[in-house]
Amino acid sequence: MSVMSRSAPEDNLPVAASDEKLVERMRLGSGPAGEELVRRYYQPLVRYLQRLCGNDQLAEELHQQTWLSVLEHLPRFDPASGSGGFKAWLFRIATNKANDHWRSHGREKAAKEGLKLVTEEEAPEAGLRMQNSEQEQKLQWAIQQLPENQKQVLLLRYYGNLKFIEIAEMLGCPLNTALGRMHKAMLKLKEMMEAGE
Repeated sequence: MSVMSRSAPEDNLPVAASDEKLVERMRLGSGPAGEELVRRYYQPLVRYLQRLCGNDQLAEELHQQTWLSVLEHLPRFDPASGSGGFKAWLFRIATNKANDHWRSHGREKAAKEGLKLVTEEEAPEAGLRMQNSEQEQKLQWAIQQLPENQKQVLLLRYYGNLKFIEIAEMLGCPLNTALGRMHKAMLKLKEMMEAGE
């Protein structure tokens, strides 16, 4: 009998397995299930962390810390808890890791470094994005100026692609509070963008 035929049936993953099914398989020791979850959420999670902290290297580090925490706390994850499912749980852990980093390294220093990195990004291709690059930089700068609670809601919505109910549950606030923070963030962004013109 070959080694391949001995592999656990849960390692034969259907392409569209649900997050909850993959989590259950991870709990049973399936490496491919974990790899599929990491692959599925790599881009949205890293994009969210890059926007949140303004630093690609730090975003990668926080991404790794997030997945280590997922593995450590996997037995405690309850898909039936009504807290937005695995995706919301994953983004909540990532947000907590970023908050832990800011607490330990000083929020102001990290924000200044992030702003510096945002303004030093590679130049866009000639002629293709020249006009938009200045506007994009203004927008990124304006996002960094938002109060932390408004910035988190904005980034979770647009870069994490989470629903407002998931954001509210993740941040531990009422839905109306999450919606209010988003509304205030959008008003402040509009005001800052118009003032910069």
